[in-house]
Amino acid sequence: MRMAALAITLLVLSAFVLGARTIGGPVLEWSAGAAFIALCLIGLASSTIREWLLLAGSIVLAVLLLRTPEGWGVLRESLGLAAFFAAFILLLTALKIAAERSGSVLTVGRYLIRQPASGRFIATASGGHILGVFLNFGAISLMAPLIQSAAKRDDGSTDYAMERRQLSALLRGFAWILLWAPTTLSQAVLLTLFTEIDLGKIVVLGISTSILLMGIGLLFDRFEWRETTPAQDTPPPFPRSALSRLVLVCVALIASTAILQSTTGFTTALSLMFVAPVITLVWFAAQRPEGKGIAAQLIRFWPALCSDATGLARSAIALGLSGFIGRVLAEVLPMDRLTAHLDLAQVPGWLFLAALPVLITLGGQIALSPIILVVFIGQVVQSIPALPADPTHIVFALSAGWAISMFASPNATATLLISAATKIPPTTLTWRWNLKYGVLCYAVLVVIFAMLET
Repeated sequence: MRMAALAITLLVLSAFVLGARTIGGPVLEWSAGAAFIALCLIGLASSTIREWLLLAGSIVLAVLLLRTPEGWGVLRESLGLAAFFAAFILLLTALKIAAERSGSVLTVGRYLIRQPASGRFIATASGGHILGVFLNFGAISLMAPLIQSAAKRDDGSTDYAMERRQLSALLRGFAWILLWAPTTLSQAVLLTLFTEIDLGKIVVLGISTSILLMGIGLLFDRFEWRETTPAQDTPPPFPRSALSRLVLVCVALIASTAILQSTTGFTTALSLMFVAPVITLVWFAAQRPEGKGIAAQLIRFWPALCSDATGLARSAIALGLSGFIGRVLAEVLPMDRLTAHLDLAQVPGWLFLAALPVLITLGGQIALSPIILVVFIGQVVQSIPALPADPTHIVFALSAGWAISMFASPNATATLLISAATKIPPTTLTWRWNLKYGVLCYAVLVVIFAMLET
């Protein structure tokens, strides 16, 4: 019964958010905020300590906010932002309901992780990157257990070297989608905060940087394991039909989003929020057993949604509350007085950009979600009279910091998902296995920042 109530609340929240973003008006905005509050209350029973702490922090900040002159107006705006982030991650992550039940996804995942040792990093990193574009964190949840399964020897023991290299490759490939993919929360957040930017430049710069840093990840993997002799494995057969079906889903998602965006003028994030549920239902319906009708298959979607409601709600609550905290924190603190004495006119643009990933990554070490810091920094940056760097470059630098925190912070969502699936401590996945790679990537990014601001 509680799962059904949770699923209904998720649907109501999504409907109100989409209505508020298209029709507008205070009634729909307050309704979206109220639906998010209801989701937090209903989801408390299955929440972790992280969601409880975020909720406590949100309540304290809301009380402080209501003591300011424009408290109620900012509260409505902040709740609307929280509801938007929650609905976005919910509607995009719901794709995994179809993906987890897709034989094509399972076949392609197994193909990627069973490559010969010489090409295993490329396959896993690029596979995690590409699957992450349209499965989001579902790609992590799918591939991590497959990697552990593939690392088991015939005698039941575990090939720990293979497990480490594959999981690291998955993290290193997945993280860089945050630089450019419109299906990620990072781009939804940043494009909501910064509207006057060159989106085409973000995509081109993000894709090229992702390829470069994944290539560096490959070289770093080869260097770390240079004394290991690669096994001469036989590559598995190429899953042509399964990959074709996945490509079709991906193309349908991207093309439908582009068409809706160009015909309605919606933002990329909002267009995705309309398109993703349709693609999810069509993909789910296409998986009907032989001899079963589409209607009979769609009836099974409701039980599937209910079974996944807890995980979906937990992600929506955590990310929504993080966005709320970041927005309200910027309002509660005396930003005008703080930024009035912040003279950045003499600060080189590249140095300003280089500081942003450091702030986000360091915040992740003390369990501060990247979304809190990104929303807060975004509000602070907008209050600075003269920016030392191009806004498009600022968005890129914030995305880069968010991406680095994915494999350098033990509190990042991707790290926590892999840890939950594999029982490997988050500090092992990040500090022990990927911190050196993170430092190397940061050094490369500083050079890129300098080139951009020259």
